[in-house]
Formats: sequence, structure tokens, C-alpha cells
Amino acid sequence: MEFKEGRIENEHLQDLVAIVNRYVKSYEIAVTPLDVFFYYFSDDNPGLNESFEELRKILVPKGYIPFMSEENEKFIVIRHRPAERYRSNRVNLVLFVLTLASTIYVGAGFSLSFLKPGPLTDLYAVEYGLVFFSAPLLLILGIHEIGHYIVAKRYQVKASFPFFIPVPFSIGTFGAFISLRDPIPNRKAMLEIGAAGPIFGFITAFPLLFVANYLQHVFVPVSMPSTLLVVQFPIIYHVLGLFMPSKVPIFPMELAVWVGIFATALNLLPVSQLDGGHVARGVLGRNSKYISYIFIAILFYFTLYYFGWIILVFLAIFMGLTHPPPLDDYAKLPTRDYVIAACVLAMFILSFTITPIISG
Repeated sequence: MEFKEGRIENEHLQDLVAIVNRYVKSYEIAVTPLDVFFYYFSDDNPGLNESFEELRKILVPKGYIPFMSEENEKFIVIRHRPAERYRSNRVNLVLFVLTLASTIYVGAGFSLSFLKPGPLTDLYAVEYGLVFFSAPLLLILGIHEIGHYIVAKRYQVKASFPFFIPVPFSIGTFGAFISLRDPIPNRKAMLEIGAAGPIFGFITAFPLLFVANYLQHVFVPVSMPSTLLVVQFPIIYHVLGLFMPSKVPIFPMELAVWVGIFATALNLLPVSQLDGGHVARGVLGRNSKYISYIFIAILFYFTLYYFGWIILVFLAIFMGLTHPPPLDDYAKLPTRDYVIAACVLAMFILSFTITPIISG
């Protein structure tokens, strides 16, 4: 997490040192115009990781960022971060409304094959686009981001409300994201914040799989589109024995849930700062960069089957293949987090497909 630098004023230095000394026993303090370094011995600080977390909860609201390093010498460095101003939540609302409109518009187009021509066809298409495409898709994407938001708040990491990205073609949106406005405190928080979104979204999508599959049978196509969209369904459809349409138009809700499931897989790729990258960094620490390199190479290979992967490759490279560390990169993970990581891996396997769009 990058943050702006700011000088630590002399009149605040004494208070800062007093706060840190309550939690960390240091043998030397070094002061620079931007930073204060507290050097320590591990033997003098049993339970340092817990103490550091309590220190973070006090300092971050005051505008200070503590960072722990044990590479050569062991020290905690404190840097001041000037107050930042963020855009109003109106931006989130406007983007949501625009995304709602774009997904309804796209969903209406997918609905036309299931509507008989008539004077009210366009009105019914808009209704279908809202109920059977926009609503389930935005529900999955929105719950995904709310999952991140809830767990970030649990760790006292400031986060924005979801930003939806409207696109008036394709599936009507490029997804949604939240902005973390504080550095992530430790690997446990990094893993759990990263995993929360996909888990929440997957749990939301799971029952909708059956509803959408049922509606695919109920609503019979009355016409064929000029270009038939054919997608490859992930493993979870095979495991559950669900019908996978290939030679008939896909019902809008079937397509919406498919998008939600595939979006889960995309987010769980262990590269860059995707959700899977957060989980991999939490589990493997600095070694996660090797997993990132391997998966980028695999995605390059997958472009032989589906060229669209090249976009994700360049996006991951642009975002950076080496994941930034948390403030405390040394605290051990509890067993529960390894179980969460295993569940996330299973979700990825069930949701991923090499060739998402076969034709269309």
C-alpha cells in the first residue's frame, strides 16, 4: 500500500515515542525528517506481533503508519501520512446507477430470443434484462465487494463502498471493486480480506445456479440470434449435473450467474493484487511472487486457446507482479486461515475454465 510522505513535527515526536514505548521495548531510537525508527531485540518483546497490532490501531487513526522489518536489523519504523480527501459516495451511487442501466440494456438484448415479437416486446425485454440479468449479476458482484468491505472493517482497515464499472456492451460491466484506504496490517488480514469477496460471492451465486438452470428449461427460445453465444461452463456445472446449453440461446439469468461464477475464478488467480494474489501473499509470504510468475506464464499459454487472456496478463503486469507486504509480515497464520485458503483453491478449481467463450 503506497501512502504520501509527511514530516513528523517535533512537537508530536515526544507523544509518538511515548505511545510506541507502551507496546515496544526498544534499545535505540533514530529520528529522520520523515521517519522514526525503533530498534528492538526479539527477546525483549514477547508477543510483539500482538503488541504491534494494538499499536497500529492507535497510530493509524492519528495519521501514522507503523511498519515492521526483521530483514537485517529488527526495527519498527513510523511514518506520518497527511490526511487525504476522498470523493463523495455520490460517485459510487452514480456508477451503480450507470452500471444498472448498462446491464439492463445488455440483458434486454440477450432476452429478445425468448420474447415473441409484438408492440410491447421492447418493454418486456427491459423487464427481463432487469429481473433475469442485471439483478442477479449485480447481486453477485455487489455481495462479493461487500464481503471485502465487512472483513476490512473488522480489521479496522478503512475501505470505500463498491465502485461499479459500467460498459454499454458485452456483459454490461467490467465488475466492481473497493478501495482499501489503509495499509493491510498483517498476512492474516491480507488473506481474509482477499478471500472474503470470492467466498461471499460464491455463496450468493450457488443457489442462483439452480434457479437459473431451472429457468433455462422453463423459458423456451422463440428465435435464434444472428450470432449464437456459446460459452464453456466450469467444472461446478459438471459436478452438480446441471444442464449446459450449447446449441440454443442462453437464458439471461443463466448467463448472469455464469458470469458471476467465472468472475470469481478470475479474481482468484494468484497474480498481482487480485483477490487470489492477496490469499497467496498471505499464505506464502514473499515466496508468493514465484506463484505469480508461474500463473502469468500459464495465462500466456492459455492465449493459444482464448486470446482474451492477454488482457489480464498485461493488466497484472501493469499492477505489478510482486505483491506489496503488509505492515507486519512476520506474524504466523492460524490453522483456520490455511483452511480458508484450501476452500478458496477449491472454489477456483470449480469456477475456472480455460476457454470461457467458444463463439459469439
